[in-house]
Amino acid sequence: MNPWLVAAGVLAGLGFFLIVRETLPGPPRLDAALARLEAGGGAAAGGAAADGPPSRRAAARLGALAPWLPVPHQDLAMLGQDRESWLASKVACGAIGLAAVPVLAGLLALAGGSLPWALPAVASLALGAAMFFAPDLVTKVNAAEKRSDFRHALTSYLDLVALERGAGAAPTEALEAAAGIGGGWAFERISAALDDARKAGLAPWAGLAALASQTGVSELADLADIAGVAGQEGARIIDTLSARAASMRAQALAADRATAGSRSTTMVIPIALLGTGFLLLMIFPVVYRTLGAG
Repeated sequence: MNPWLVAAGVLAGLGFFLIVRETLPGPPRLDAALARLEAGGGAAAGGAAADGPPSRRAAARLGALAPWLPVPHQDLAMLGQDRESWLASKVACGAIGLAAVPVLAGLLALAGGSLPWALPAVASLALGAAMFFAPDLVTKVNAAEKRSDFRHALTSYLDLVALERGAGAAPTEALEAAAGIGGGWAFERISAALDDARKAGLAPWAGLAALASQTGVSELADLADIAGVAGQEGARIIDTLSARAASMRAQALAADRATAGSRSTTMVIPIALLGTGFLLLMIFPVVYRTLGAG
């Protein structure tokens, strides 16, 4: 008997057992319920993850077994995702990558074809690893786009705060009123941060600084510093806010011009390929007749 077939059968049986074990709901545990009641919200969230779908349970176990796994906390906070959902997506993508190649190999075997066992195994591991790390790239790209949109909205927020200060509002009132005037998800995030700071008994600029630390938007941290100086020392910040908004607009315009320039440069390649194809199409009849006549 081929030992590789035996090993493949054992691994397939073990994988099927783990899938069934993770899919079936487990019995309620008294110690977990008591821990959730004693610890409050954090343990309740952990219990919800433990009692959720199989992918979330697998993600929770992965996070517990591999705490060293790098997690883009700022990108996830920018996108409004939690660590368990992100890990669940990685587990699901990795499982799909691992299962895709064996399924295709099985279909090929049913069709009468055959492949050496090493090729599907290596391809399955490579595809599984690539799919496992694919959410990292997707999260990074989406977070960068959303962070750019947040900066665009932040320039309008700075102008609104400057207008409120110019109308005689205090720093706290100006920050909260400007957040309530604007619309969109960026203003909602700022308003929620100010609301959380007010409920915690903190200054509003402390909430903005916390939001900047969570999302990685340095311009929001600058606004928190400016508002903190105005609130503690009574400094006039209208000109500072206007100058900061103008600077952010200039930076955004420069970034847009750089992006447009890079895209224009990239368009040279398909245009050159199109011109080459057109020249080959024009030259082909002459070359064909010449070679045919020869």
